[in-house]
Amino acid sequence: LVCQWESDGLFLKDRKHSSPLAKVLAESLEAGDTNAKKLGPNEVGALEPNLSTLCVGAVHIPGEIVLDSWLFSVALATHARENGAFIYTNFLFDPDASSWDEGTETWTLVRNTDRDAMWEAAPPPVIHAKAVVNSTGIMADMVQQKTMGVNPPQWTAKPRRGQYRVFFADNVTSITHPIQPVPTQRTKGIFVYSTLYDQIVVGPTALDQESRTDRTPDPNVADELTGVGIRILPDLDPKAQYVGEYVGIRPATDRRDYQIYLSAARKWVVAAGIRSTGLTASIGIGRHVVNLLQSVLPTPEKLERIRTTPLPSVAELVQSYKSNTEGLVMINGYIYLVTHPLTRFGWEAETGIANRG
Repeated sequence: LVCQWESDGLFLKDRKHSSPLAKVLAESLEAGDTNAKKLGPNEVGALEPNLSTLCVGAVHIPGEIVLDSWLFSVALATHARENGAFIYTNFLFDPDASSWDEGTETWTLVRNTDRDAMWEAAPPPVIHAKAVVNSTGIMADMVQQKTMGVNPPQWTAKPRRGQYRVFFADNVTSITHPIQPVPTQRTKGIFVYSTLYDQIVVGPTALDQESRTDRTPDPNVADELTGVGIRILPDLDPKAQYVGEYVGIRPATDRRDYQIYLSAARKWVVAAGIRSTGLTASIGIGRHVVNLLQSVLPTPEKLERIRTTPLPSVAELVQSYKSNTEGLVMINGYIYLVTHPLTRFGWEAETGIANRG
């Protein structure tokens, strides 16, 4: 639900300007969300009875869903491995030592071995490849800049921190739809939504910072997020219902659009500047990257049969997760580290689908 709040009423009272909700609705319909519709305050209250009455209207997009982004990503990795892909973790790419061979048209990708003592089983020291996709997130411009033979980036990475607070949901604070303000050109604003584990998330913020690694929560921002949570859900008790907080760093750039393009001579694709909207677009982004690669590589042999073994149930994954103290789970014979805070919070509490399987 894209909500218009009473405190934003200057848009509604100024007849020289159309309602921002009308613009949101028009953009949603233009994007193909044909079931989107504008709701009045009574209709919003019927959908979300725990929501503040300060909401004076909303645009409802029925197709919006919430998922576990860690499980989604691991499902894709599991599917890839099942169909012949190799995934090497802890491969710290060394751009200075890596090179492109014009004669064989092959990349030699060298791993930085400085951290080998940290790992029980290190990945191979060198990988040879016919093509490379640079999807290194917030480090993509640095990798692009340092790798010999690759065109320098036409963009600059701009780390943008997103801070979140998480609360337990109860009968007077539970919601079923993601709640967001009217978006701006720069940001979609701070959301309030329920995870699959019946926990309420408030966030993210969108603050630029210089550091590409600093994920320290800011207590002042935490207070602001708590205030937003109470504004949207007036019965929220931030102390009694507090679960945790975390900070993520978006791989933003100085350009608004994703930075996806092919350097055909070197068979090098860069996929950068892909922020949280990239999850929704991920299948399309993957198809686009494959199309770029197909323009410079031979057509691969088709698999005789595509395997699609489902993941274990969430209950089984939670049991595996809780059987050790390292935050690991076993999926189809491979060990994965559970890295996303929302997944960890939900599995540790065993609420929502973690309790139902």
